[in-house]
Amino acid sequence: MNKQPSKWMFMQTARLNFSLWLVLFVVFLDHVGIGLVYPMFSSMLFEPGSPFIDSGASNAIKGWYLGLMLSAMPFAAFFSGPILGTLSDQKGRRPLFMFCLSLAIVGYVCSVIGVIANSLIILIGSRIVVGLADGSMGVVSAAIADLSPNDSTKAKNFGLYAMVSGVGFALGPVLGGVLSAYGFTFPFLFAGLATLLNLFLIWIYFNETHTVRKSAVIRFADGIHNLKKAFLIQPLRVLFLVSVFFCVGWSFFYEFLPVIWISDYGFNPVRVGFFFAFGAGFYALSSGVLIRPIVSRCKPYRVLFYSLCALGVVTILLLLHPGAIWIWIYLPIVNFLVALIWPTYTTMISDWAGRDAQGEILGISGSLQALAFAISPLAGGFLVGANTHMPMFVGGLSMLFAALFIGILLRKKLFY
Repeated sequence: MNKQPSKWMFMQTARLNFSLWLVLFVVFLDHVGIGLVYPMFSSMLFEPGSPFIDSGASNAIKGWYLGLMLSAMPFAAFFSGPILGTLSDQKGRRPLFMFCLSLAIVGYVCSVIGVIANSLIILIGSRIVVGLADGSMGVVSAAIADLSPNDSTKAKNFGLYAMVSGVGFALGPVLGGVLSAYGFTFPFLFAGLATLLNLFLIWIYFNETHTVRKSAVIRFADGIHNLKKAFLIQPLRVLFLVSVFFCVGWSFFYEFLPVIWISDYGFNPVRVGFFFAFGAGFYALSSGVLIRPIVSRCKPYRVLFYSLCALGVVTILLLLHPGAIWIWIYLPIVNFLVALIWPTYTTMISDWAGRDAQGEILGISGSLQALAFAISPLAGGFLVGANTHMPMFVGGLSMLFAALFIGILLRKKLFY
């Protein structure tokens, strides 16, 4: 008599696991698409003889355009993230996945058109479209929380999220560097086709994970409105602030690192892509394996504090202009520390949100992170004009400021 319930439980577990891996595949392909552009955009603007910008343009002008291209996507996600998250609480995760994947395909088609036309304006517009679709990362986080029956499973699943995003971002720069050798259209074509495959898999195989429905008023201005809302939620206020400062620092470091490699070491897109893949691969290994002994034994807020301190110090030390050989050393250190920060932060945010508000709260969190990633490239573009290493210095200070802020609150035992 127990065979039937056991069989039913096995089938339910298998169904949930399959849905989880489908969601993780969405994350994987999304980060492949994100990683594709990093070896390309800097090369489009800073390599001599580029058809995308006047040959006499100064580093300040090139940096400004690079900032626009890098910030367009997260700025669009800032507006779409909370809207998509709230809609997923109201309508379910599956229809939002399908809509966002379809929109991303349109964005990649526009990217191909922009490359063919040698138009930075069209390319920036295409990044806006892809960014609107990328606001679905809050929906992804909510779906993972739906598929996590308890806190320990949730932490493990968010660790898998970080791992597959690292693998995707490791593969993306390699593909971007290799495919761009045949023309800048090929990486965008690959990203569009991969997203189409993702859409097909979600359409055919994904089972809805969210059964609770709630009504909500959806406004395009929710991105700005949620800035105020986020900082009025007492338990989450500090986490949101720390996340913003960390994202600003990380954006200054990672998005302008190729400029340093190109200007200081003469790297081409293939080599930039290789080192991005090396760092992201170590991030994936850290997220899936290396960080587990730490996160299982230490309080999460202490993990955040010490990781931010170490990351800020390492970033500023890079101002000593180490030789190219040091890339093999500092990239693993940096990516290990980031692997400690992301899943720890996301798990804590999810724990504070109620079961029926995962999409909304994680959407707000993603929106604030997107705003940080949108603002920092614009500021970093001007800083590059003054000195190619200036974004590194500001990024390190931002991470240290986040660590100092959370450290003061830890001394007050706010989180105990």
